Amino acid sequence: MKTILLLVLAVLPALTVRSETTNAVELIADPGFQWGIRVEDRQKKEHLIKWNTGTHTPVWHVFQGATKSCVADAAFHTVPPGRFSFRDDYLWLAIHPQKSDADVIAGMNALREFGGIPRPLGDPWPHFYLDQRISNPDGHLGENAPSIADLARLEFTASVRLLYDHRNAKAGYDPALHAAQFVCFLTIQNLNRKSPGYGDYFWFGINLYDDRHPVTQFFAMRDPSWAKKKGTDKLIYDVGVKPFTDQVVGDGKWVDVRGDLLPHIIAGLNEAWKRGFLVDSKDPKDYRISSIYLGWEIPGLNDAAMAVKNLRCTAKLKPEQI
Repeated sequence: MKTILLLVLAVLPALTVRSETTNAVELIADPGFQWGIRVEDRQKKEHLIKWNTGTHTPVWHVFQGATKSCVADAAFHTVPPGRFSFRDDYLWLAIHPQKSDADVIAGMNALREFGGIPRPLGDPWPHFYLDQRISNPDGHLGENAPSIADLARLEFTASVRLLYDHRNAKAGYDPALHAAQFVCFLTIQNLNRKSPGYGDYFWFGINLYDDRHPVTQFFAMRDPSWAKKKGTDKLIYDVGVKPFTDQVVGDGKWVDVRGDLLPHIIAGLNEAWKRGFLVDSKDPKDYRISSIYLGWEIPGLNDAAMAVKNLRCTAKLKPEQI
């Protein structure tokens, strides 16, 4: 996993979805993908791509790592109103695609990325995410983002449908090295500026699809670094979809993933402390959900695409926080 947590997005206006009479805070801004996307071109210059009129600045950012593609190429072409589409030999991103009820389709052809040669141990692999900051610094909720200690529930929903996944297993295929994963990560980060652990975090994951497992389940590990691929050295705590559904995403039908993430995040904090992570603070009041990442990591030769709709992450506050 790339060190993408430290990507600095432009400062955005506070978009807190909260009132004095409700206990709900929507953590994901623009969950219906109406405002546009932020992309960097091959010279790392940022561009905004919008497909609807309006004053909102796009909050979703496209991250592309270890890929020959660049979605920003579409920034130099006319975008039709109401939808966006980019596709080349390597990546596919469609927002509100025609003849589909999906909000987003994301695809990656790693067979072409790797030139048909299986990736050796330690080599990087392509990453393709939609991400956004939630809390400060630069998050759309700013200082209004609730801490983990403020929460009574954290209600997550997403509907996913695998459109296709061609594994292309060749001589040298090793399931420990070669796979396709469609993931959703929340970063749980210490954002108390007075804490000695300010900035430290762990990755909380919901592995929505893994071509090696019909129903993804729990795993935890340090995100390691290799000679050719830098990791974050943070804890990855991934609960999979098993706590929320027994449906098989690989069957190609819409699968609803929904449930309360809060007990799993608290378990992740405890596991991080047990394993020697986040050593400078064991106070849940210091930690907030700082960002979300949704998309593909394909270290195999897979050519795959996933459709997504109904993405939400709603924080329900304890009564004393209303």
